[in-house]
Amino acid sequence: MAERKTARDLLQTIRRVQKISDLTVLLEAVLHEARTFVDADAGTLYLAREGRLFFSYIENDTLFPDGNAKDKYVYSSNSIPIDKTSLAGYVASTGEALMIDNVYDIKSQVSYSFNPAYDKLTSYKTQSILVVPLMKSDTIVVGVLQLINKKDRREEVVPFHADDRLYITYFAEHAADAVEKADMSRQTIMRMVEMAELRDPRESVEHARRVGDYALELFDFWASKKGVPSAERNIKKDIFRAAAILHDVGKVGLSDAILAKQGAFTDADKLEMYRHTIYGARLFQNGRSIWDRIAYEVVLNHHERWDGSGYPGKIADINAAMTSFSPGKKGKEIPLSARIVAIADVFDALTSDRPHKQAWTEERTFEYLRDEAGKKFDPELVQHFLEIRDVLHAIRIQKRESVSTLR
Repeated sequence: MAERKTARDLLQTIRRVQKISDLTVLLEAVLHEARTFVDADAGTLYLAREGRLFFSYIENDTLFPDGNAKDKYVYSSNSIPIDKTSLAGYVASTGEALMIDNVYDIKSQVSYSFNPAYDKLTSYKTQSILVVPLMKSDTIVVGVLQLINKKDRREEVVPFHADDRLYITYFAEHAADAVEKADMSRQTIMRMVEMAELRDPRESVEHARRVGDYALELFDFWASKKGVPSAERNIKKDIFRAAAILHDVGKVGLSDAILAKQGAFTDADKLEMYRHTIYGARLFQNGRSIWDRIAYEVVLNHHERWDGSGYPGKIADINAAMTSFSPGKKGKEIPLSARIVAIADVFDALTSDRPHKQAWTEERTFEYLRDEAGKKFDPELVQHFLEIRDVLHAIRIQKRESVSTLR
């Protein structure tokens, strides 16, 4: 357990969260920062949608002591109704925080109760709990933050303090504002992806999101292996995922004749298809932010291959008319961001059903990546990708169930 936190510590925590603009990275940070601030052993972050609370992230130091990335996806497709029968549902319904010393000793005169199913399933023992709403300025609840089992210096479970409730309620107000802004940014990015989907129905929004998630996890694993500090990783993850989602945005510039063509491509067709990397890069060439730079790298280079067999190759001026392409970039001439997205893009393409092919199994796809390591793909990154296969599987299952739930 850390030293007792102060209001100054809280403001520093809020500032860290407010720097994050990607919704996925932000939600994970909100839960982790809040849990760390009050020394909670576990926690859950729910998002409100269509009258239900969806598990967004879950952390538990007792059950998941190594912080395995796959664990945060395990329950993310589950949901509970927004009503007054559950703890989180009550908080979402009323906008009131709950602080309970022992959830197995809740008085019978209240409408809410604790559901012990999760405890029974995992042999975990929930005791003290603090549940607060994530509420926008217009009093609309966008989510619920649930913190479980505060621990003292001896690592024993104790009740939450009144100060904990005060601090986390204040933190949640600022977190809700950050979530609202990040959601607006996400919607803007996804509209760009939807524009590409309208032009080329084979490139779905779900594909873009999965590529973003796979790329984020591969980058985070690589960065942890390289000893990149967690604070720096969070900032870069925030930028990286958004850039990865937009990897094929340049297809909005392709002609319908190319996008709708069913037969084999001619050499001229291939040249035009290659240009989507150029068209996409032009969208970000004049931006001055780190995000613009990484998006430019990803969009321009995600079809480059480790052995130089990719495209578009070295380009002196992306605004010039492209009548031919030079040989592809090789090895580490290709930016790291693009080398990561290349693997994520191919993995999702191969494991997804397409109009012209059935999905490969994960094992067959991993074998393909292993065979192409050092040829098409960065061998070190392929090895890292294989090391997080359980995380990738969890993402695939979570995304599939989420899409099914919302349809």
